[in-house]
Amino acid sequence: MTGRTSPIASAVPGRIRVRHPLLRRTDRFQEALAGLEALDAIRVSGSNPAVGSVLLSYDPAAVTPDDARSQVEALLSAVLHPAAASPVPDDPVSAAEVKPAAPERKWRINRAAKIGMMGSMAATLAALGVGKRVHAGFGTLFVAFMLVHMTVQRKRLFQ
Repeated sequence: MTGRTSPIASAVPGRIRVRHPLLRRTDRFQEALAGLEALDAIRVSGSNPAVGSVLLSYDPAAVTPDDARSQVEALLSAVLHPAAASPVPDDPVSAAEVKPAAPERKWRINRAAKIGMMGSMAATLAALGVGKRVHAGFGTLFVAFMLVHMTVQRKRLFQ
């Protein structure tokens, strides 16, 4: 379970964050949580079934990070991808797992806005030697890109 299919969102010595869309399903979340709690030397520090996330902690002196990671991946592989399971037709999470891995539209717009901000800032600085109007034009362009970026990030800005 490597790459994009791995449910391990982050791993540092002593801590593993697991996140997967199928863990938003109550049955899979409870099964995964029960299996994770049964693992030796790894304990569940926190969980959020609404987003399908579980935070695990362990003592890196007792278990190597690679062993902890492989134990968690093996357990979650069995829970998240059972061989005989078939998706429930009206389950909204089943539709989410069929969705392509491409980024959402707003994140693509945000990426373009950030690139535009960097480019227009460089152009603004370069235009200082050309003239005030050119400098002001590129500055206005920078502000426009910044407003797009802030619109996409508004929920994070005002938390």
